[in-house]
Amino acid sequence: MKMVNEKGEAVYFNCVKKYNGKECWVIQGIGDTVVIGRDRQKKKSRVFTQEAQASRYLDRHGFVCVG
Repeated sequence: MKMVNEKGEAVYFNCVKKYNGKECWVIQGIGDTVVIGRDRQKKKSRVFTQEAQASRYLDRHGFVCVG
């Protein structure tokens, strides 16, 4: 799903099933949007193993679903 914050940054937030059958959640930046990594590094995407962690990241950065 596509999400946007009030600064105009946009990301995709998706659930992905890995080869071992486990699910992970991916946040991927759209365009020039960067995603902040674990040690404050700027990346194009970030993978979370728990949905709650990914949701908290999105809430912290003000992302809301746009449809």
